[in-house]
Amino acid sequence: MRAVVFANGIMNKWPSGFGLSMKRDLIIAADGGFNHCRKWNVIPHVLIGDMDSVNPSELEAISTGGIEIQRFPVKKDDTDLHLALQLAIDRNAREIILLGALGDRWDMTLANVLILTAPLLRGVRVKILDGTCELLCLHDHQAINIDGKPGCVVSLIPLTGPVRGVTLSGFEYTLDNETLAVGTTRGISNIIKEDTAEIAIENGILLVVIDRGC
Repeated sequence: MRAVVFANGIMNKWPSGFGLSMKRDLIIAADGGFNHCRKWNVIPHVLIGDMDSVNPSELEAISTGGIEIQRFPVKKDDTDLHLALQLAIDRNAREIILLGALGDRWDMTLANVLILTAPLLRGVRVKILDGTCELLCLHDHQAINIDGKPGCVVSLIPLTGPVRGVTLSGFEYTLDNETLAVGTTRGISNIIKEDTAEIAIENGILLVVIDRGC
């Protein structure tokens, strides 16, 4: 099952080429992510969080409209997005799409990107979609094939330590079993040269940022 989670960041554009289904997807609004649902005429199955970003009058209407509400205290250890991801995992989602996860609060943006490394998400395909951009993480012994137009930009950013055994094919700049260290920029702004490009790693956690707006 796939879960689609609306977070409370900025979502001025609908992700390019992305579609969702009320019947097939589990749609979760993480607190203020409900405002994005309203904007894009999406009815979530679940609204979760401390509700500090939802209009109280709307919350009363939501509670009688068939949407499941899971309310948490404002003083809590986890963010609303973390709670939404845990809910998706608890309901057996094997793929999770995050919308509205980036924004103008850098602390929240960085936390939402780094949450891709969370142990609870191991073994689950998780992507952040933002306009034409797609963010995902590769973990130990994982690989990904990217179907995209030649000329699209892909950046690789090690997150928690050096990423070893990095192999790239189908790119302008290829790598063969090499290491990318944290704090270096060698993986930034590579270019897809073929219809399908592949990224594979041996160990580490690698953030992959794909800009499909080429």
